[in-house]
Amino acid sequence: MKLLFKHCLALNLLFVSLLVISIDSVAKTTDKSTKIKIKCHVELMGGNDIIHFGIIGSNKLAKYPDWLVGKKIATGFSKQKQQVHQVKECVKSNDDFSNALSKKLDENTAR
Repeated sequence: MKLLFKHCLALNLLFVSLLVISIDSVAKTTDKSTKIKIKCHVELMGGNDIIHFGIIGSNKLAKYPDWLVGKKIATGFSKQKQQVHQVKECVKSNDDFSNALSKKLDENTAR
């Protein structure tokens, strides 16, 4: 009888553990925001303007320009990463920039 009780207790503990892990996994999956492709018109230290491309959580787009200032990013014209001085505008990659200079730079940027 004690052996049967121990088996039932062990199975219940296993079941509860698996249930908790499953619920935790689902919660983490639904908490993550969907990823979106973005493009930003940035000015690098030294004055060069480029279009920076990235993939971020959709809920981070509004704060991304502030976060990007001071970060070093890869560019097409240098092997070394370059530091961002200023972010002029960030939009989803399929959207158009509102700034005329950003639009022109985007048109001239190779993909």
